[in-house]
Amino acid sequence: MQLQQIELLNFRQFRHESIEFAQSSDKNVTIVHGANGSGKSTLLNAFTWLLYDEVDFDTRPDRLASEGAMAEATAGDSICVCVELEFLHDGTEYVARREIEYEKRADGDFDGELVDANMTVEYREGGQWEERLNPDNTLDQIIPKRLSGLFFFDGEDIDELAGIDNQDRIQEAIQNIMGLTILERSTRHLDTVADRFEDEVEKYASDELSDLISQKRDIEEAIDDLQRKLQDTKRSKDQVEQEIFDLEQKLERLDESAALQERRNEYRGERSDIEENIEKINEQIRKEVSDHGFIPLSMPLIRETAEELDSMRERGLIPSELSNSFIDSLLESGSCLCGRELKPGTEHYRKVEAMKGEAIGDGVEQGALRIVGHLNRVSEEESEFFETVDELIEERKELHDELDDYDELIDEISSELQKLDQTTESGQTIGELESEREEKEGERDTLISDIGGIEERIDHKEDELESLKEEIEQQRDEHEEALLAKRRQKATELVEEELASSFSEFKNQVREWANDEIRKTFGEIASKNFTAEITEEFKLKIWQEVGDDRVEVDKSTGERQIASLAFIGSLVKIARQRYESEKDSEYFTGGIYPLVMDSPFGALDKRHRQKVGEVIPTLANQVVVFATDSQWEGPVEEEMSDRIGEQFWLDYDPGESPGEYPQTKVRSESTSMEAN
Repeated sequence: MQLQQIELLNFRQFRHESIEFAQSSDKNVTIVHGANGSGKSTLLNAFTWLLYDEVDFDTRPDRLASEGAMAEATAGDSICVCVELEFLHDGTEYVARREIEYEKRADGDFDGELVDANMTVEYREGGQWEERLNPDNTLDQIIPKRLSGLFFFDGEDIDELAGIDNQDRIQEAIQNIMGLTILERSTRHLDTVADRFEDEVEKYASDELSDLISQKRDIEEAIDDLQRKLQDTKRSKDQVEQEIFDLEQKLERLDESAALQERRNEYRGERSDIEENIEKINEQIRKEVSDHGFIPLSMPLIRETAEELDSMRERGLIPSELSNSFIDSLLESGSCLCGRELKPGTEHYRKVEAMKGEAIGDGVEQGALRIVGHLNRVSEEESEFFETVDELIEERKELHDELDDYDELIDEISSELQKLDQTTESGQTIGELESEREEKEGERDTLISDIGGIEERIDHKEDELESLKEEIEQQRDEHEEALLAKRRQKATELVEEELASSFSEFKNQVREWANDEIRKTFGEIASKNFTAEITEEFKLKIWQEVGDDRVEVDKSTGERQIASLAFIGSLVKIARQRYESEKDSEYFTGGIYPLVMDSPFGALDKRHRQKVGEVIPTLANQVVVFATDSQWEGPVEEEMSDRIGEQFWLDYDPGESPGEYPQTKVRSESTSMEAN
């Protein structure tokens, strides 16, 4: 989709204005300058109203008609409110037009009564304009409603993507950009179908099978409840952890507590290193037990075997040495160890005689000697095993003692902080902040314990469910209807599992694609050693490289905004790459979409505004930016001036004189030059 022109008629404070959008690939930015309240948000809402019949105004969201137009009309007159958009898509020209008609009911009526609404989409084919029969569906196919929040947004609000509890929005955005909602809906639908087939099985099944199915449903319902409870508890834990983080950031910024908080962070770092070493020792112990743990268990039998072999040797049944003289003694005695008679000239006599002079290490007695040697070695290995494990356990104990020491030091810091009575800007003392932080830590520990308990209950219920499924599968029902329904249910469940697996794999694949772009984009904007990524839990995180470690950093509003911009830009690029790819997509072919953003620089400092200004033109093929003069002037203007294809100013008249009403006029760059 490539925007060409938007025209507004009696839409809020715009009486009859239009804006043409930049078309060049080199100069792909359209900048609209306007003071706060001049109509930038109204322009953003004009897009969403036209495309999706939705607006998001802070004041009087239902009043779309221009106050000036309503004031000029007399009772009974009709006022037309209209937004028209010209654009190109796949080489075809389109004109989309949404209009509504209000009738003024009386003098002083600025709302009017809605009497008509109409939506049309026309396209040019072969030189002739044709009208689409289903305009809303046409627009949704070109730029789906599910993607509207990604392509038309208020830049000062998108920082929420990198805030707490953002994983649902991140996942939703990824699913939407790749069309994965189709898979998700299919999975949910198949789950419903499987339940319906199970109803049929239960209807025709025996009492025993019906009872098993009823038990299975009860357990599934219990698992669903536990899963919801688990997610709620995890969100609560994340919220509390963020609150702890914020409190510690406050302590770190206060002169009176900064040194103590810094020391606590150092102790925690040391403590974390010790915990890593303990885990390494635990892994060594596990490996030692896995490789040699059988030795102590088998030693009683080994000792018994060794004692028996020694006894046989003492009784002469097994010689202590092996030699040719031993074979001669057997031949002279005329009897083999096995009791067979050895007569000269017989085959058995010749076989035994042939053993003389050979390397007879494979003989019975030599084997016995080897066994005794091995048994002695096993005994030595047992001693080595116990010695190694004892050393590891002792080393681990020493590390645990060090952990206890650091815990005491950390507790002492907390006690010192709670004694500080300096008042902060929020009105709390440092001691009160620390007490609140400590209380939050207790909440977090309780929530972590709760999470473990819920997960254990889920595992137990899932084991019960699997057992029940096996019992149900083994049931042999006499009714043909029940058997047919059971087969259908089984087939549906298999397809559902396959789709769910594909959904999860593809969603993670897109997450990895997005991360590649996010790292690149964020790296161009953010400070050195800072990176951003979407974690496996679909949280948009910002990290800092500190030596060989990577730590999550405090996210200011500006940093969250930058990370969110990088995320949106990554999805736009992925959509474009999918669209331009020669490979067929199973779910989504992608698309070329514009970005229309209001005030993307508002919360940023000078350096970050310069970096964002540098990267914004690269986020999409076509970018439309609404900005105040204070946001634009300086570093942003310097970075983006070479990429501007069209530039407009919003001249707002508040209409404070008698008989006048609020109105915004759009002034183009050429108009400004003519005026000068």
